[in-house]
Amino acid sequence: MAKQKTSLPPTGAGLMRFFDEDTPGVKISPRGAIALVLIFVAIEILLHAFGTQIFG
Repeated sequence: MAKQKTSLPPTGAGLMRFFDEDTPGVKISPRGAIALVLIFVAIEILLHAFGTQIFG
C-alpha cells in the first residue's frame, strides 16, 4: 500500500491574516463594549421619554 500524503489546506485566497502584534489604539473588552452600548441605549430611551420636558 502506498502512503497517503497529508497536505495542509491552501492559504491566502482571500483569507484574513491575524497578527499577534499589538496595534496602537483603545483596548476594550467585549464585556465593556456591551456595557457601553447598553448605557447609550438607556440614554436614548430616557431622552425619548423626557427630552421634550427637559429641552423644551
